[in-house]
Amino acid sequence: MIYNIRSLAKFVCILFLMLSCSKDEAPGPDGDNGTPLPADLEGLLLYDWVDEGVLAVDVKTGRKSVFITDDVRANGFDVSRDGKLRLTSGDIQGNYDASRYTLSNTADGSIVSQFTFYPPNGGTKYNHGKLSPDNTLIMIPPTFEEGIIVLDTEGKPVVHIEAINNAPFDHNDVAEWLPGNALLFTHGDYILKASPPYTQATLVKEMNYESWGAISPSQDGQRVAVRIDKHIYLMDIDGSNLTQVTESNFQENMAVFSPNGKYLLVGTHYRRTGVFGAIWELKIIPADGKAYNVDPITPNTAGVIPVIPIGEDRIETGDGIMLWR
Repeated sequence: MIYNIRSLAKFVCILFLMLSCSKDEAPGPDGDNGTPLPADLEGLLLYDWVDEGVLAVDVKTGRKSVFITDDVRANGFDVSRDGKLRLTSGDIQGNYDASRYTLSNTADGSIVSQFTFYPPNGGTKYNHGKLSPDNTLIMIPPTFEEGIIVLDTEGKPVVHIEAINNAPFDHNDVAEWLPGNALLFTHGDYILKASPPYTQATLVKEMNYESWGAISPSQDGQRVAVRIDKHIYLMDIDGSNLTQVTESNFQENMAVFSPNGKYLLVGTHYRRTGVFGAIWELKIIPADGKAYNVDPITPNTAGVIPVIPIGEDRIETGDGIMLWR
């Protein structure tokens, strides 16, 4: 089915592993004294944590570091697929209508571009952007007032998707990038995708569930992780082969793919901390379509990896954006 888009072109660490050894595994970060890590486990885990800023754990070495220092004015962040660029957004002191976007080099912090963004419909300034796979565009996910906004990296408008079939977005809708700068997004009870120039959207899947969300595609765009009720599911990009991959007596709230698409970083033991806040514990599971028990109390399935940095004895906890780069 084709959907019409109304648009305006105006604008670990030592990771304590519960997995069996095999010939495909390599020594862990503590050498021959620890349980081997899978050889294809790599990259940086990036996640918000309370007043510590954005933290990073290198899954090969187990080292934990501060990736972005805490900033009370920050709205959100993203990192390019190759890890070389960092995008942040935040409040501007004395300006109640706009936010400042900064694209910088991860290596030295030098600024690539910086601009002030005013939501075109006068919507909330508490927004953040996501870099396109080729690093040429910035997508701002839906809000009540704005829908999906796509800018270039200088802040110039590319497209403004305000509604689908004249129905506006709401604050529960989300959007992610796919290869080729296509968009994968939710709208009401549907998961849709749209390719440039974003004039039409096609149906991926109708979601007839009371509670679902947190879609996250693999970097190759072939699979999608999604939360349904209290657990994580995987499906193919065409909406087929929907399979539950986590189970527990509690709730999992989101999952993101590893760069190679072979693993998922999962937010487990999700619990509310107030009217607006929540926290969750970080665990890694293989993205092989099997169901893994990630319960905080009962024994986990072999292959589940609690994220515990070297020198620490607790599973890492997040409360905001979560990436794997």
